[in-house]
Amino acid sequence: MMSKKDEKLILYEKISDLIIYSKNLLNKYPKSERFDLCADIKSKLYFVLEMIIYAIKEKDLNERYSYLRTVDATLYIIKTLIKMSFEFQYISPKNYMVWDSHVTEIGKMVGGWMKKCQNE
Repeated sequence: MMSKKDEKLILYEKISDLIIYSKNLLNKYPKSERFDLCADIKSKLYFVLEMIIYAIKEKDLNERYSYLRTVDATLYIIKTLIKMSFEFQYISPKNYMVWDSHVTEIGKMVGGWMKKCQNE
């Protein structure tokens, strides 16, 4: 079984990888969307990264849980923005499935961490 530190590190790495993957996709969007949908997605991704770092550093379980709830909600927003990208045909069905699965995987990891916070 992995230690808590290892799980947190894996989550941090997954989010970092998601940001890199997302930036590569966002570069393919039409220029008209660069300051709109692309900017929204990027800002939400960086916000998730920021909240995860705060959660990793936080000692108080209630505060940590609060950061993780914020991450969970923001991931739902990101999933919605990705779905909109697909519906506007800015990304292919394959890109949509891969991107969505990355966000879902991170969401599951965050959910597991939230449960641990409640049980400690």
